[in-house]
Amino acid sequence: MTLRIGFVTGSDRWWQTSRIQVKYLKMRFDGMVYPDTYALPALLGTTCDFLTNGDRVGPRDYDLLMAELNASDSQLDYLRALVEAGRPPVAVIPGPPEIIGRKLNDRKLRLVREILSNAAFVWCYAPSIKTFADGIAGHARAQVIPWPFDAEATRRAAIPERPKPVESIHVLLDAPLRFTDIAHNYPFVLKRAVQIALEAVPDASRSRFRFHSVVYTKEDEQQFHESGFADGLAVTLAPKRQYKPFVRFLAGCDGIVNLLNGNPLGRVTFLAGALGKPGVFSDTSELNRELYPQSTVPLLDPERLSDALTMMFVSLASDVAEPRCKPDMDAVNRIGDFRSNSTALLALVHEGLESLSKAAVQNHAALHTRR
Repeated sequence: MTLRIGFVTGSDRWWQTSRIQVKYLKMRFDGMVYPDTYALPALLGTTCDFLTNGDRVGPRDYDLLMAELNASDSQLDYLRALVEAGRPPVAVIPGPPEIIGRKLNDRKLRLVREILSNAAFVWCYAPSIKTFADGIAGHARAQVIPWPFDAEATRRAAIPERPKPVESIHVLLDAPLRFTDIAHNYPFVLKRAVQIALEAVPDASRSRFRFHSVVYTKEDEQQFHESGFADGLAVTLAPKRQYKPFVRFLAGCDGIVNLLNGNPLGRVTFLAGALGKPGVFSDTSELNRELYPQSTVPLLDPERLSDALTMMFVSLASDVAEPRCKPDMDAVNRIGDFRSNSTALLALVHEGLESLSKAAVQNHAALHTRR
């Protein structure tokens, strides 16, 4: 049976929902599935309707509703109403705690707790997110589910954008680089560690290094230029790219450095691992630690960061692969087994829906008996 799914985007305006719809359609046109919350229906082998906050939903319109929890007032009110209705059942997908947590007040916390406690499903991308969701709900509710990672599709898409000079060594420094907001990831700690690591590289090879970074917001772009981050370091801002071109950009890099604050999913880490790239990553993500067990470092441990970067830069300069910087390919292939992930999530959904259906029948029979 093909599932009929509605996805609650959390958007208040139809044009915002339409943008997500276009992104989803492009993903399917490209033949790729993005490692994104909105791609979970594709992992289940189906399409979905994207819903704007307040859209009317009948009890038989869908087999399942999905909703990423973003803690806006309008979304929480809408989600609570959907969860209270009970039909269609709702699967709530909490994002990183720091994103939800910064928006909470007494009223929102109460709504989040009600939603997490009463939703048919609570799905999380990592154990740390499950711990957070269960703690808010006050009891164990959440399940860690497979995510729409696809190692084979990533490798198929990984045609470098353009041939690069053989003598150049290209390294990505953070995607994104954040100077502002709660996701601030201390760019100058990274810069100093890079400079220390370069000092260990032979003089003849040092000039071969070319660094690239990415910013997502105008504020971070402004800070990149005004702060002098690129002074004394050959680093340039890479242009914004959509998913498939970004995979190709990574394919043209010789090394990946990604240090993110909070509890990130680890999308860039997965892409780097699927492409077999040496890398250094923050230990803030379970996925990072699993894919690169020997080259994850605390975000604010400059000495360990410098040591890890030195290890990678020296090996890149000598064209000798450093095993400690390479991904655990068994873990990459297991996490990126799209077919297996799809089968597992489908089984979880069908089992859950069947349990809900049986419970509804039992409740109806009990009610009828009491009458």
